[in-house]
Amino acid sequence: MNQMESQVVIVSAFGRGHWIAADLAQKGLKTVLVDVSALLGVWPSEDIEGPFGFFKNERLSSLQLDRLNSEDAYQELSNGFTLWLPEGPFELKGPLTKFKIERSGLHKNVQENLLSGAQKPGSLFYRGLRSLDFDRSWLLHVAHQLAGTTYVANARGASEGEALPLFSPFLMKNATRFGFERSLEWLQTKSVEVVRPQSLVDLAFSSGRQLEGLELTGASQGVLHLSHLVWTLSSEESHFISPKIGQYFFPHGALHSEWSWVRYRLQMDECFEREHLPGHCLMIDDLESPWTHENFMILQKTGVAEQFDAWVRLPSDQRFNKEYLVARGERILQKLQTRIPLSKAQVLSYPQEYYYTYSQLGAPRYPVYALRKKKKRGKSRYKNLHLDGPEVWSHYSWNCYFSKQEDFSAEIELWWKNKLIKDAKNARKDLQS
Repeated sequence: MNQMESQVVIVSAFGRGHWIAADLAQKGLKTVLVDVSALLGVWPSEDIEGPFGFFKNERLSSLQLDRLNSEDAYQELSNGFTLWLPEGPFELKGPLTKFKIERSGLHKNVQENLLSGAQKPGSLFYRGLRSLDFDRSWLLHVAHQLAGTTYVANARGASEGEALPLFSPFLMKNATRFGFERSLEWLQTKSVEVVRPQSLVDLAFSSGRQLEGLELTGASQGVLHLSHLVWTLSSEESHFISPKIGQYFFPHGALHSEWSWVRYRLQMDECFEREHLPGHCLMIDDLESPWTHENFMILQKTGVAEQFDAWVRLPSDQRFNKEYLVARGERILQKLQTRIPLSKAQVLSYPQEYYYTYSQLGAPRYPVYALRKKKKRGKSRYKNLHLDGPEVWSHYSWNCYFSKQEDFSAEIELWWKNKLIKDAKNARKDLQS
């Protein structure tokens, strides 16, 4: 069997590990990205991209911006992020935004924090949120729960994760498979070796709870020797593509989510309301009802004028229940009939789970975990294993992905520098002996 030398191996799916691979390679480490997207089910580009868009952040590095531009182009929405409440739209970047905020009833401190993001979870401000009435703080809870990976009830939404910067410039894109392929080509321009295996077979270990290699099959069949492994898959994804490796990394089994975001493709007839819909909006019917199902629905435009994607958060244990998915689709159409009656909305296609089995799809693309399972997430048993992915992220956003991987990159870079110093000292000793 072939043996392939490498210092850092990144097992990535759907582009999750692309930035850290490029970053480490630019720092001089030999880096291999093992892309296992094809092993994780039949997913269209829209399902891979997800419904959360991108909130622009001025602190992004040039390489991070380069990563964002390595696929299909993001387009900024002129009115920013939009909520569509029963009383009408609430655009968070536009000529009426200031007026809407002032008339919203939100507490002044909540308004200031939403605009500045100065107060972080755990601060005195956050500890005092429970004393505020829900109708004076609800938008901050939305900012935490919209893309959060942990589900909690509405009025406690801000007790978990971090707030999305809802008032920042908001961008979205129509993702394509060509865009993903371009991102893999971009990696190669950054001196990253890209491997797309047929399967992941096993791991090799050394003493002291250290990983030493990853065995692959396919065009690059053999053992990838490694000093560090960045693993961007959830426990459920890990067990799905390789039960043996899943058992090594997550011996207590796959952690199943409580909720999953799923996508319905809709068709709507031309009408005034349809033509004036923003590219992306969050529809909430009742702020005080659970932020799930069609009560908390993201509506997105697609590349076809009459087609829209509706994303809803449904119970994960109902993912493959066809009758349930059809019933929720009917509820979605009822909501749209109330809001946009002339559109005569229809379901063009149901979520992927309607058409495929678990053996074909595996884990959900955007799982949301129960709060009671929080302590089981992101526990690494090996010194040179860095767990990334949905169970580790606090929410689904580029800013969160980059922040977590910056920590991994700094840790690996420090190891690399210390290794170079140690190797240089040993070399001098050999010359002197």
